[in-house]
Formats: sequence, structure tokens, C-alpha cells
Amino acid sequence: MKPRHAAIALALGIGLVACDGTTTTSTCTATCSETGSNVQSLQTWASAGRDLSLPGDSNWIPSAFGTILHDRWDSVVNLSKYRVAADSDLSRILADWASRTPRATGWTQVASSDTAMGTGHHGTLSLVRFSVDGVSQGALVWTPTASGKLPVLLVGHPGDGGVSDDILSGLGMLMGVPTGALVDSVILVAPAYRGETAWLGNDSVVGDPATASPWDRDVDDALGLLQAELDREPRADAARISAFGFSRGAGVSLLAALRDARIRSVFEIAGPTDFFAPSIQQVAFALYAGQSIDLPGVNYLTDRYVAPLWNGSIPADSIRTALLRRSPARLAGSHVLPDPVVAVQGLSDSTVFPEHTRHLAAADPLVDTTMIAGMGHTTWLESANLFTQALPIGNALTAFLRNNLKI
Repeated sequence: MKPRHAAIALALGIGLVACDGTTTTSTCTATCSETGSNVQSLQTWASAGRDLSLPGDSNWIPSAFGTILHDRWDSVVNLSKYRVAADSDLSRILADWASRTPRATGWTQVASSDTAMGTGHHGTLSLVRFSVDGVSQGALVWTPTASGKLPVLLVGHPGDGGVSDDILSGLGMLMGVPTGALVDSVILVAPAYRGETAWLGNDSVVGDPATASPWDRDVDDALGLLQAELDREPRADAARISAFGFSRGAGVSLLAALRDARIRSVFEIAGPTDFFAPSIQQVAFALYAGQSIDLPGVNYLTDRYVAPLWNGSIPADSIRTALLRRSPARLAGSHVLPDPVVAVQGLSDSTVFPEHTRHLAAADPLVDTTMIAGMGHTTWLESANLFTQALPIGNALTAFLRNNLKI
């Protein structure tokens, strides 16, 4: 069953064409250009032996857990004390990123709609199936009918339920504040991420949950999709690319910008930026204590890393590396992130705590932060908060797109 999302869903359409300009099944591979990798710049920064710790770092572990677990956890999260090990982790991460060239192959347009973005908009929203690293998955691409070169917005969706036309049409509404629908002037590219589902009306592309890799291969999927759209759509302007993300998708957007220099700006809302933050540590210990917590990626990280750490079956380096590769705040001191990065955060958010935005800004003071009093993780999506929360966000996003995509 197609998931339903709150009032202002995110509206993205994906208009994909085959290599010959048709909209049928294609087996060609995007080969026209490579991603503008930032990895060499990150490696240069890392080679100076950077301290990855941030102000306020702490080992958040209840005393009741005992000395053994305390020391085991400290070796994971104390990036200052274990600086040499953390440097080695970072080198491995960057070498891994340097070895990746995510490519989207096997494109098939499954469905399309000229009305999914709502009345008054001119373009096509397409549901597509493609593969990255041999993993089949889905996405949505919105292609306006406007002529001439068009900027591209890479969209990171929230949660782990995939991406739908509801989400993209909501983003289109948000982009319409206050002076008209910018969505008719921007190509929107929205991956569902591997293991998830992409929806367009009653049509869907279902991924295999066994392939999920939150905040890691998510980035490969996003960059592979972006590259394919640049190769396939002659109107896509590679010099005007921004990323937008909310919640999980905001973290993916930041990591994508760290890895790909062609993403010239990022607008993110309530993104997890730091998996060493106290709030994340509290989640880890709550899970250890047997609590059930419904957060994107939690089951994956718990089963793959946290639980094995507790029982001693994997070393601290394994989980430290897994957390570090998902923590853009720890890499933001490289100043590789684009300028601007706009980070919007609710001060009452108890899902992604405000500390995530604060840590990102502490690492890179150029990040433009907007902290909204009374705003929770999803309260800005509720109609009751339209004027106090959603409208200011819409105004800021509209100004951001006009300034940075030159619309």
C-alpha cells in the first residue's frame, strides 16, 4: 500500500528519457562525464592529522553499564583520546569513497504523469527503475516543459518509506512560496534509496530491503541518479545544481555535497549530521536496554554494528568507521562543503535534536543556521503551523533557490 505523508509532502518529478530521446526501456549506461569528486581535497585535509572531535563531546553511558562497556564505548566515541585510530578510520573511508564511481544503468520508465504535481504546472513526473552497483531501485524525476537550460535540484526524502508523488508535490508547494511556482523552472531528481519503494500514483518500483545502506550507499544512489539525469537530459545545467533534504534525506544531501563538488549549495531541514552526538548515544543505550525505537536506519545500524560491539564480536574501529562515514559534521571542518549551506532546525525537535545543527555550524561557521522556536521534527508539516513554521521555511527555500540556481 502506498504510504501517505503529512500535509506539505515533498514534490519532485523525475523526467527521464532514453539515450535516443524516447521514454522507453533503455539499456545504455551514462558515460558522458564523471562526478566532480571532492575526495582528493578531503584526503589533503585529512593528511594533516585533523582532530575530528567537537566542543562538548562526551561519552554518554549510564554508570550502571559497568567499566567494560564504558571503556568499549569510549573507544568508539572519544575521538580526541583515540585520535590516531580515528585518523586511520577517516583514511579508510576516503579511500573507499575514492574507489566508488556510482553509475546508473538499465533505465526503464515505469510510469509518467503530467498532472501529479498539481494543476497549473507544466512538465512530466516520471517513475523510473534503474540500478547502481547492480542493485535495482526506483526514483522520481520531474522535468518541466520549459525550454533552455534548467537547473537541477537533488532531493533527499525523509524517513525510510521511500519517495512518492505526494512528497514531491508537497515540495513543489513549498517552492511556490511566496511569488509563484519555481517547480516549473527546475528539474527535480529524487531517489528512493536502495531497499525502498518509489511511488507514482498506483505504480511503484520496489527495492530489496536486504540491500539497504542508510546514509552510505544512499549517497551513491543519489549521485548515480544525478549523473544519469545530467547525461540524459540535454537541458540539465551541470553548473547549477543544488541539494534539498529533510531529515534522513538532509543527511544524505550533506554527504553528497561533501563528495561531489558540482553540488554548489545545500538547503537542509533537521538533518542528522553527527552520529557521535549525545542524543544518538542515548538511542544506542536505549536499544541495548531493550527499548524499541522507530527511527530511520536504527535497525540497520543496531543489527550491523551496535549489537555486535556490545557482545564483543566486532572491534571498536568497525563501528567508529560506520558512524564517522555518516557524520557530515565531523568532516565539515575540511571546508569542502559548498557555500551556502542553509540548515533549518526546530528547537523542539526530539527526533533529530538541535545539537546536530549546532555541531555542523561549530565545524563550519559558514553554515547559515535558522533555529525555529517551538518547531518539532514534523510540526512544520501540520496545517496549524502553516504561518509560523512552514511559511518561513518556504520563504527561505524560495530565496535560496532563486539566488543559487539563478532562476
